[in-house]
Parts: sequence; C-alpha cells; structure tokens
Amino acid sequence: MSFEEFRKTKLGIFLAGEWMYNQEPASMDEILIKKIINSALERDTEKLHSPSLDEYFIIDRKNQIYICISDNNIRISNHDFHYNKQFNLKTTTMFKDIVRVKIDMERDELKKELFRNEIDLLHKINEL
Repeated sequence: MSFEEFRKTKLGIFLAGEWMYNQEPASMDEILIKKIINSALERDTEKLHSPSLDEYFIIDRKNQIYICISDNNIRISNHDFHYNKQFNLKTTTMFKDIVRVKIDMERDELKKELFRNEIDLLHKINEL
C-alpha cells in the first residue's frame, strides 16, 4: 500500500489530523505546516526520530529544508529563514503521527526487502 493510499484509509485520515468529530478550526499556520510536512515526506528526505527526546526530524538536503517537531514546538529552517512556533500538544502530536506513519511504512518496506534477500541467500547456499 502506498503512502497516498494509506492516507485515504480511516486510520490514515485520523493520523493525518483530519478529525471527523469535535474538530477544532485549524489555524493557517497548522494548515500550512501540515502541507509542508506532507510535501516533504513525499520527496526523497531523511526522516529521523529521537526516542529519548521524542523529536522527529525531516531533512531535505536537496532543498536545504530542515524540520524538527517536538512536544510543543515546531522548527523549520533553511539557509534563508528560520520558523519557530509553539503549538499545543494535540497539534504537535498530530504532526509527529504523520511522520511516524511514514517512517513505519519505510521500515516495513525495508523489512520486506531484507527478508526477501535472506531467502535468496538461503536458496543460493542450498544450491551449492
């Protein structure tokens, strides 16, 4: 399942922050940041997680854009600007969940590839 297909499922909609019930109006900052995060995740970017700090990083080296999402803060920077804004925990958790889902999907793809390679190796050794 692709990332785009997953985002259309009920869980994907929930994790993307498109709440169906008790939805609070999102600020323009929240809407734009969510679009920036989704756009960055679609490109070839590094996605890192620091479990001890519970921070998520998205690093776009090609466009020199760096995003850091922590418990109540988001920072976006490049060589020209720096954006730093405090958000409530619910909002930053929504941003983190978007990144977490993408990291999990990439990890699952890697596991599939590694497992396939292990089976191929066993077949080659068996044929010797």
